[in-house]
Amino acid sequence: MQPDLGHGREPVRLRPRFNGNTPEEWREHTSHRITYSNNIIAEGLARATHLKIEHSKGSLIHDNITDILIVGNLYAHNVERSPLFKGGVHGVIVNNLIYDPGQRAVHYNLQAEEWGDHPYQVGQMAAVGNVLRAGPFTPTPLAFLEIGGYGDLEYYGKDNIAVDRAGEPLPLMGRYTTSPAKVIEMDKPPLWPEGLTPLPAAEVQKFVLHNAGARPWDRDYDDVRLLADVAEGRGEIINSQDDIHGYPNEKPNTRPFNPADWNLDDMTPRTATALDAKSKARGT
Repeated sequence: MQPDLGHGREPVRLRPRFNGNTPEEWREHTSHRITYSNNIIAEGLARATHLKIEHSKGSLIHDNITDILIVGNLYAHNVERSPLFKGGVHGVIVNNLIYDPGQRAVHYNLQAEEWGDHPYQVGQMAAVGNVLRAGPFTPTPLAFLEIGGYGDLEYYGKDNIAVDRAGEPLPLMGRYTTSPAKVIEMDKPPLWPEGLTPLPAAEVQKFVLHNAGARPWDRDYDDVRLLADVAEGRGEIINSQDDIHGYPNEKPNTRPFNPADWNLDDMTPRTATALDAKSKARGT
């Protein structure tokens, strides 16, 4: 994902999202063919030290990035970007659980101020089998997908669930602009990864809560706390780590890596003893 190099006085033409003379060259020089899966993206700090003040965000997919797959992730307690596709992004959003978003959940925004004289590109998004659950900090109404800015979006949506805190349906589509930007609804996905079979949305919460995170088989306190809050409809958007319990104070705990203990294709343990780092560190 390309960094945002700033706004205001910086010439738009110098930004990496427009590196080249044609849209095809722009796409060649931005990130592409990315899978972002089974992550926990949660509790972004809202009012901490960011220059833009409020900055509790999930995933920003920058202008002209293509062939990105966002699948099986947990987004929880973020004000925006669960995720955000910027102008001309082509990507697929499948089987994610979005809990307690703030002012936006999934959104698309081509910002005219950043594109200058470059011709606007049409974005492409397929969103299938996702779940949005409102939480304590979610305004009502909130739509699953909202469009802002000035660029059009080709959109295919299927089997997405969006509900408020009482389980009543929320809108699947909305907008936060008075510009002429349009969501162009498609009869089939404008792009789709070969071999991808989505889960039904009704199975997504169980799957994500079971599988999300770096070590779902050996979760730490904060992972367990967060997942329990999501399951029970608790938690909040925070301003500081001190709103919870501060930074953890973990003791160093290491041992040699033995490749025979792990499935190296996905780094899951082959046996329970592969996880027993604490007892081995103690020599027990």
